[in-house]
Amino acid sequence: MPDADTSLRMLAALKNLGEKTAQWLLDAGIKTKAELAKYGAIEVCRRMLQAGHPVSVVAAYAIEGALTDTHWNEIPASKKLELQRLFAIMKRELGPVQIKRAPRKKSTPKTPPSGPTKK
Repeated sequence: MPDADTSLRMLAALKNLGEKTAQWLLDAGIKTKAELAKYGAIEVCRRMLQAGHPVSVVAAYAIEGALTDTHWNEIPASKKLELQRLFAIMKRELGPVQIKRAPRKKSTPKTPPSGPTKK
């Protein structure tokens, strides 16, 4: 099994997935493309939701596309409809989940512009 950094890089390199989604996959216990394939898009989305990430059906499209090396927007309409249906069922069965809030970036205090002042 690859280490976390290797898994992050491998997952982020898949079509439709970036570093943020790859981190969410790791948080959900998914470390390889083989695990994505084993569980499928809907189960992976369920696991990411349970890990506290704000996942939508578009994530299911992205995962499906990662597995088939297809841009998520080019997935056939019939497959998207199937994913929508299964995603809705999964969300209903899962019930309310606690979504993690992303840490806010610390704002830097605003300093007045330097230079001559008006009198």
